[in-house]
Amino acid sequence: MRNRYVVMTGDLKASRRLEDRAKVQESLKTALQIVNTLFSDDIVAKFVIVRGDSFQGMLSSPGCLFDVYFELFDKIGHQFYLGIGIGEIATSLSANVGEIDGEAFHKSSEALERAKRAKLWIVFMSGWEIDRISTCLLNLMADVMWDWTARQREIVAYYRRLKKERGNVTLAEVVRDIGIKKQTLSMILKRSRYKLLAEAERAFADFISRKWQTGNNKP
Repeated sequence: MRNRYVVMTGDLKASRRLEDRAKVQESLKTALQIVNTLFSDDIVAKFVIVRGDSFQGMLSSPGCLFDVYFELFDKIGHQFYLGIGIGEIATSLSANVGEIDGEAFHKSSEALERAKRAKLWIVFMSGWEIDRISTCLLNLMADVMWDWTARQREIVAYYRRLKKERGNVTLAEVVRDIGIKKQTLSMILKRSRYKLLAEAERAFADFISRKWQTGNNKP
C-alpha cells in the first residue's frame, strides 16, 4: 500500500515591498505555531518558515486541509499564495519538513509556482482527475474570505470556531459572547456569504475524503 501525504507550501504576496515586513513575518510565525498546536494530530512535519517569506508543512491526510488554510488566513493577516501537493515521499519521515523530499513536495512546489503565475490563491495538485475542480472550488472559497472586512473576518472566524467546538450553536449564544445584536450578527454572516462558504467547505471535505479513501488513493 502506498504512503501518500499532503504538503502545503505557501508564500506571502509581495512581502518584500511591505513597509511593515518584520511585523508580518512575526504574524506568520505566530500563525504557524497556532496551526502546529491545533492540528498536531494531523501534522506529520510541522509548519515552519522556509526561504524567508515562505512556509511549508506536511499533513497525514487532507481531512483538515481547509481548516489549516482558514487558520493561516485568519492569523497571518496578509495575502499569500498556496500550493497543495498530494503524493508519496522518497525519504524517511521526519518532524523536520526540510529533511523530507519526494513526489508530494515536488507537486506542492509546482502548484505554488502555478498559483503565482496565474495569480490564484491556491492550486491543488494530486494527479487525480479532480485537481481542476478542487482548485476552482478552493479559489472560489478563498475569494469569498479575502473579500471580508476586518470586522467580518473577526466575527465569522469566531462564529466558525464556536460551531466547530460546540456543534449546533445558536446566534443568541454567539451574540452573548461578543456583545452585539442578533440582527447585526445575522447581517454580517449574510454579507460575508458565510452560509455559502460553509456549504462549500463541507462539500470539499466530503469530496476529498472519499477520494482519499478510494482504491489506489488510500494512504
